[in-house]
Amino acid sequence: MYEGVHTFDARGRLAGPGDMAGLNMEPNEQLIAQVPLLARLSTEDIRALAARGRTRRHEAGAVIFREGDPGDSLHTVIEGSVRIAVASAAGDEATLAMLGPGDCFGELALLDGRPRSAGAVAASPARTLVVSRDAFVEWLRERPAAALALLETLSLRLRETDQSLADRTFLDLPQRLAKRLVELVRAHPEVHAPSAGDGLVHLRVTQANLAAMLGVSRESVNKQLSAFGREGWVSMRRGRVIVHDVAALRALT
Repeated sequence: MYEGVHTFDARGRLAGPGDMAGLNMEPNEQLIAQVPLLARLSTEDIRALAARGRTRRHEAGAVIFREGDPGDSLHTVIEGSVRIAVASAAGDEATLAMLGPGDCFGELALLDGRPRSAGAVAASPARTLVVSRDAFVEWLRERPAAALALLETLSLRLRETDQSLADRTFLDLPQRLAKRLVELVRAHPEVHAPSAGDGLVHLRVTQANLAAMLGVSRESVNKQLSAFGREGWVSMRRGRVIVHDVAALRALT
């Protein structure tokens, strides 16, 4: 299992008591309260974590941590996008996930202290909430509700991993690619081009990224995207896939 992704609803929110916690809070506390992973925490839990956490900015392309680095911190994406990847012995790299606001990564190493099982790179300018392992463990010991929230996250990730394996077994490439594009549209609005002005969904994701996510060659993805393009469902620009018809892609899955 990689250190990866917990996906929320189309707005990137997980409803709960934390949604009401924004009043009478310091800016950093409000920031933490907006993180979907933490949205159901009480105001007291949020304040306790804010006192232990810090925010960190990352330029596009910056390495947040490398595979094999010490597992000493949990990150939650506040702004931007982060790519999770692993490398083979031959030096080839596979993208496991593209994370957006509310997605957390690094928690497996944070819990067991073992080296990172994957690397993390800022796919765009990003900001993350960082909590050190020592501070995090102390916080969990003091806050049982927070421990339960993390257990739920890990449980949901197992379900997502099972679903991914099932998709590889039972879905063909067109279905898998369509499903991945729909998931990116639904879960990561921050990857949309901010000023396209055409009413379409611009996903900042490369064909190589999609190929790595699906475990196929870039050429296979290019061929399938071209087929989708002939149907009028998508179009392609450098470093982007533009989705014209989300409903058609969803129907394919």
